[in-house]
Amino acid sequence: MKNLMLNFHQFFFKPVDQFPLVFLRISIGLFGLLQCGFLSSEWLNLYGVNGYVEWFISYDLFSIKELPSIVGLANFLMPLGITDNMVVILITCIYVVALLGVTLGWHTKIMVVTAWLSHFMLCNTAMTFGYGVETFLHVGLFYLIFAPCNFYLSLDKLQGRGAEVSVTPNAKFIIRIIQIHLCLVYFNAGIAKMMGDDWLQGEAVWYVIGNTNYSQFDLSFLASIPIIPKLMSWWTLVIETAFLVFIYWKPSRRLWAINIIFLHIGIGLLMGLNMFALIMIILNIGAFWWQIFPTFWDTFKTRCTNLNALGFQSSLNIKINLGKWT
Repeated sequence: MKNLMLNFHQFFFKPVDQFPLVFLRISIGLFGLLQCGFLSSEWLNLYGVNGYVEWFISYDLFSIKELPSIVGLANFLMPLGITDNMVVILITCIYVVALLGVTLGWHTKIMVVTAWLSHFMLCNTAMTFGYGVETFLHVGLFYLIFAPCNFYLSLDKLQGRGAEVSVTPNAKFIIRIIQIHLCLVYFNAGIAKMMGDDWLQGEAVWYVIGNTNYSQFDLSFLASIPIIPKLMSWWTLVIETAFLVFIYWKPSRRLWAINIIFLHIGIGLLMGLNMFALIMIILNIGAFWWQIFPTFWDTFKTRCTNLNALGFQSSLNIKINLGKWT
């Protein structure tokens, strides 16, 4: 029993460096900004009062009225003469500024909470347009609220607000929770696929690549080589369902870590779900690669921390020069 408790404590609370969480902070912040850039031309059509789905429909049928939304805020501000689309623009500006703050590590906790809340309001206003990418971006922002992630590559550190130490038990706990979350997601996805005959018979991938609404390439030649789409279907089932076991088993974890990345690359290339593929790759690399590919990770961390040290030196030089000038 004592060994079991010790192993449990080591698994969840053994102090580790927070750099994987710093990677997630910067990557998720940049991802959110990239998504905003891609959607900017259609933003009011997605979230505006007279967009593709008008508010009176989306609010009544799809939004959770008890939780924050742009519609609820617009109704609250209406007596002040603030128009609906002005509220959309206001929340959008707050969201973008918060994502910039998250990326730069500037007042990190406040910016993460603000980004999470404003993203929640956007999602709760236009649930009809949400899919996996919105869900996992929101999940990533949520975990960052509790994550120590401003020791490296942050304005907080440069300005004296960063964490005093980089190695903490909290970092290990948050990383483990993200890992378990991903394991459950993949296991659930694999089991759900097994409930249908298409996946078990190996036909599901063929239906995707043969569907012009999804397929990005002409792969009709695979009709004459049916074993390839069948193997791809069965490979997907195995990789997802067994992920929670083999990602932790030392002899297989590198294979599974690489295969799950290839799975998402395939989803992006074959189905055009590039942003969904990217957010899942970001979460997987941040959650697992520090432990599975330590040599790669240490090299990556060293280069980034050298950049961090350069930032400190540059900041110090600027302060010294300013002191001389004044």
